[in-house]
Parts: sequence; C-alpha cells; structure tokens
Amino acid sequence: MKWTHVLASLAVVTMGVVFWREISQNSLRTPPSARTRSVSSRSMSGKKAFPRAGAGISRGNNWRVGSYEQMMDAENPQSSVTAQSDLMRGKYHSDVYFNEQDYYPLRKMQQGVRKLACVVGATLGPKGRNIVVQRKVGARPRIINDGVTIAKEVSLEDDLEEIGCQLVREASERSNVEAGDGTTSAIVLSDAIITEGIKRVVSGVNAMQIYRGLSEASEKLMQYLEDEVAIQVEDHMITDVATISAGGDLGIGSMIGRAMKEVGRLGLIILEEGKNVEDEIEVQYGMFIDECGYINNKLINTPEDGTVKYQDPKVVIVDGEINSLEEIIPIMELGFESDWPILIIAHSFSKEVENFLVLNHQRAGLKVAAVNAPAFGEMRSSVLEDIAILTGGKVLGEETDDGVSLQEAKIEHLGDAELVEVGKDGCLISPRNDTAEAVNARVEQLETLKELKVDAGEPKFELDKINRRIAKLQGGVSVIYVGAMTELELRDRKLRYDDALCAIRAALDEGIVPGGATSFLRLAKKLDDIIPTLKPEEQKGGEILQKALEYPLLMVARNAGSWGPLIVEDVKEGQKSDSRFGWNAATDKYGDLIDMGVIEPAKVIRCVVENAVSVAKTFLLVEGVVIQHDLGPQKKDADYGQLTM
Repeated sequence: MKWTHVLASLAVVTMGVVFWREISQNSLRTPPSARTRSVSSRSMSGKKAFPRAGAGISRGNNWRVGSYEQMMDAENPQSSVTAQSDLMRGKYHSDVYFNEQDYYPLRKMQQGVRKLACVVGATLGPKGRNIVVQRKVGARPRIINDGVTIAKEVSLEDDLEEIGCQLVREASERSNVEAGDGTTSAIVLSDAIITEGIKRVVSGVNAMQIYRGLSEASEKLMQYLEDEVAIQVEDHMITDVATISAGGDLGIGSMIGRAMKEVGRLGLIILEEGKNVEDEIEVQYGMFIDECGYINNKLINTPEDGTVKYQDPKVVIVDGEINSLEEIIPIMELGFESDWPILIIAHSFSKEVENFLVLNHQRAGLKVAAVNAPAFGEMRSSVLEDIAILTGGKVLGEETDDGVSLQEAKIEHLGDAELVEVGKDGCLISPRNDTAEAVNARVEQLETLKELKVDAGEPKFELDKINRRIAKLQGGVSVIYVGAMTELELRDRKLRYDDALCAIRAALDEGIVPGGATSFLRLAKKLDDIIPTLKPEEQKGGEILQKALEYPLLMVARNAGSWGPLIVEDVKEGQKSDSRFGWNAATDKYGDLIDMGVIEPAKVIRCVVENAVSVAKTFLLVEGVVIQHDLGPQKKDADYGQLTM
C-alpha cells in the first residue's frame, strides 16, 4: 500500500509539472493581436514601443521570438526588424532600419543617389553623352540627353537605393519646374553635398549642425548671386544662352534667336513637330493672351489641334460677368443670322450660359468661342481695353466709359479679327491691318505712362505689367517646326529645344552668368568670406557646400575627356584676377566666358543650388527608414513575431 501511495503521488506531481509547462508555453505563443505589448507592422501601438537597439545591420541567422519579453531579453538585438506580428489582421509587414555605428541605411541610400548621378551626369556639358532608355519589353528604345527625363526613368531594385534616388529626383524636378533647366546639375550637386556630408556625419559631426550650416551658407550665397554676379541679357546673348542649354547645338540656338527677334522678348514661341527634315519658322502676328483658354472643350472645332479656330470672327468684349441667357441671346441671334463666328471674352460665364453655348454649337452649328478674361482687377480692365483697340471694338459693360451693356450691343460695338485660335491655355487674336494706327497710338500712350511711373519711383512689377502689355500689342507668335530624319532624333531635338526655350525665359527673368559650371566655383570662392561669419559648430556645413560646388565642373571635364582636378585648379587661379574667367569645354580653351558666348541663366544657378541644398540637408538628417511590403493573403502561422538579423 505504501508503494502504491508513493507512485500515485509521483504521478500527480508529474502531471502538475507537465500542465504548468503547457500553460507557460501557451502564454508565450499567444498571438500578438491579443497582447497589449505587441510589435505591429502597422504601428507600435502597444503600451511599450519596441526600443531601438543594436549596431547597424547584421546578416546572421534569424531569431524566432515568441513573446515581447523574450524579444527584449534576446542578446544583441539588431536594428533591422521585420515586424510580422499583424499577419492575422494586416496584409503587409515593415522593414525598419536605423543608423547605428555603420550607418547602413544612409550609406545604402547614398548608393542609389550615386547611381542616379552617374547616369544623369553623363549628359552634362557640351560633350555630354546620350543615354538609351528601354521602358518595357516590346517598346522602342529612346535616346535621351535631357537630365530630368532620364531621372524619371530610373527605378532601382533595392528599396533603400530607390528611396535615395527618389529623394534626389525631387531636386531635379523642382529645378525643371522653376527654371526649366539645370536638372542634371541639380542631381550632380545633390550627390556631391550628400557624399561630402556623409563623410562628416560618419566621422562624428552632428547632422543638425551641418543642416544649419548649409542653410545659412546657401542663403548668403543666393543674395550674393542676385546682387553682384548676375548680368542683364543683351540681344546678342540670346543665341548663346540657347546654344549652351541645347548641349552646344548652334543650329537650335540660332533658330530660337531668329524666332525671338521676330516676336520680341515677351512674344510667344511654340514648338511643333515638322514634316520636313530641316527646322522651319512660321510667324503669326497678333496678340497672344495666356491663361485665357476655352471654357469648355466641347466647343473645339479642330480636334486634330485641340483648338477652337475661326476665320474672320466678330469679337465681343465684356468687362463683367455673363450670368443670364437674356444678356447673351440677342448677340447670339445676330451672329447666327449673319453666319458670323463669334469670340466672347468676359470675366466669367455661368453654367447656364456655358451649357447654352455648347448645346447650340453642337445642335444648331453656332460658331462660337468663349474665354475668360485674363488678369484681375484694374489690370483686367486695362487688358480688355487693349484687346478692344486691337480689334476695333468697344468694351461692353454698364461701368465702362460708353455704358453699353451686352444686351444693348449693336454690330458697331463688336470688334473684328482676321483669325482667332483658342487653345486650352491661351488665345491668339490676329487683327486686321486697319487697326495698326490705333495700336501704335496705344503703344505710345503706354510708353508715356511707363515714363511717368519711372519718375514716380513705382516698383519694378508695375513697370513689368506695362512692358507686357506693350509686347502683346506689338508682338506675335513664332512657331518652330522641328525637323529630323527619324522619330528618335525628333524626340531628342524637341527636348533640346524645350530646354533652350526655358533657359531663355530664365535668363530674361534674372540675368545671366558665365557658364560651363564655372559660376559654381565663383560661389565656392565667395564661401571663403561667408564661412567665418557662421557659428563655429555650423562652419562644417559651409565647408561641405564649398567642396561640393566643384563637382559639376569635374563632371563636365570628365565628359569632355579632360583631367577634372587640373581644370578646377586652373579656373580657381584665373578667377582671382578675372571673375568671368573660365574653361570652355567645347573648345578646351581658357578665357573670358562671356566674350566666348559661354553663358547660362542666373536663375538656373540659383534654383540648382537652392534645390540641391534643400534635398541634401534633409537627406543627411535621416536617422531611420521604414519600408512597407505588401504580403497579400497570409496563412495563419504558429510562430508570431520574427526578428530578422
């Protein structure tokens, strides 16, 4: 009996131990969704967040951890976490990277930036190369020499490299939007600042101090560029600016110079695909009103061009809104009975009036184009008066000088034009010759008004408004038909033309500077005076920018087959006595770049530096990266939580 009791007691104890162990294991294997302290792929929403720990990224074996406590107690937890604790509820997981000791994510992102800078930088300078882009299987390859277009086509396989590539691509796109050029230089300079900045960060310099130093140095540089470096554009410089921006293509520069001469500095130049091998220019004289497109695309009568186009139309000019059918029906009946095309310009059109015009155009064949008047306030009324003088009509409205409303308008109140062409973003009015005398008198009146404003010390933007009105009255539109032997060549030439036109507009806005990337060296030299004015802890940022400003010229020299460091030193030495001294990569000669015709817009240089510094200084502040991956439908798994080493 005694042995029986002993055996029974041992059995009970054994069962108790087994039961306790089972309970312990089950508690450790509880799904994270039921725990309050979980590591979620959507968010660290528990009461305790998973702490950042470890040194960089290790590529050892995977650790399978059943609970938060085990994860916390795991020896040497690393900084790359694959958080898969939400598989029961979510459809993705997140890779989390931190900068610790080896700065793995920052270095990896920089590799992506370097790849982008290398492929785009190959196009920089007059001897830059082309890049072939193959979008997808079956599509024709494209030969491209335009930096921002190439940058848009780059997509890297590695996630961290792709993030770096996308961040720096923003500098290129912003430069393209603001100045229309400088996209390649923006990427090259961003890469240079990031490269030099990471060297300092890895050596122990505080990234925030670099951030502030870059900000202060770039602001003072831009002020110096605006006040002392930029030169106003003269007429003979326009061809040079266009040629340099077009990659040294003198044919493109000469064609744009001719087009600009025909329509004036504020005239409009349009690019079209030509039908011949050679480039051609067609000039259409008249007033082009930008930001004044059709109110409804259903009024389009030339679908091949996407425009509303009429010969010998009547022009109705209203200084006010058209809100009711009673106002517009009389003049529409007059035009319909006489079979006149009619162009209506007014502040705005109500939906009822718009629908009336569209319905009668589609069903009754009413020939009508309607556009909203350009500008605002007093400027809008002045522009409408200019249009009335150009077309020989009257401005209608109860508050006008004549006080004739639209409803009371007669045929003598309407203007005439030889041609009107209304697009999505603008309207071209080609006047008849019988209004030339009135237009010249109006121009003289505006010239006198401008002189009075100059004497009164009016701000520059007021004088620009008058200059713009004079140019529209006297100017016209130059259409450049781009020719080429093949479709690939045509695309490349159109991109070059577009860059050149944007560079011309930028140069007219803010002036020009010596080109060939030597202006960056002049800015770098100015930093010798700026850096001592910065706080001691911020001077590293200025030194980084100073070193990075040498990179664009190094890239230009490399593409031209020359030794970059030697070129940089020679230019630095020459600029000590002549600020316009530089190196012409096209001819491999040194000298005064302005006299050589190697110039570029100051606005491009400003946008390149500002955007490159903006992107790079933010890049250097990156401390961690979170990348989400879509997992799709997931199966329930017995293991919850996985720490990837």
